[in-house]
Amino acid sequence: MHAAVSPWPYHIYASDTIRDRRSTFLAHASTLPSSSAFPAFLDHLSNLPVLKRATHCMYAYRTTNATDATVATGQDDGGESGSGDRLARLLELTGCESVVVVVSRWYGGVKLGSDRWKRISDVAKDALQKGEFLKQQEQSMATRKKSKKR
Repeated sequence: MHAAVSPWPYHIYASDTIRDRRSTFLAHASTLPSSSAFPAFLDHLSNLPVLKRATHCMYAYRTTNATDATVATGQDDGGESGSGDRLARLLELTGCESVVVVVSRWYGGVKLGSDRWKRISDVAKDALQKGEFLKQQEQSMATRKKSKKR
């Protein structure tokens, strides 16, 4: 008998699925209030039936500790060498805070070479955008464009 998995208290945003040469990519993003909440999120997500057969599960998170206002980050490649670092860099460059993004890949038997990085980034950005975690970046880009026109 399995122990009951408590539901994740925040909405989880799923990207559109991308298929490329028989591989499938899907990302999920959610609010992460603290780094200590990450294991509960990963446990919840890994118990979703749709993700049970994924061959790779890579992730990154970025959150601010309430006690000392330091930024806490974490990432894992999940078998796709370097992907955790890339996802962490995406969160940093886009100004995402208090967020976790997990990318799942079902390997289809055909190596994608460097195209896999594009697919991983595309689904991660899509999930982050659906959750409006990229809003801060979009607003700052709009502000920069307006100031350039002046």
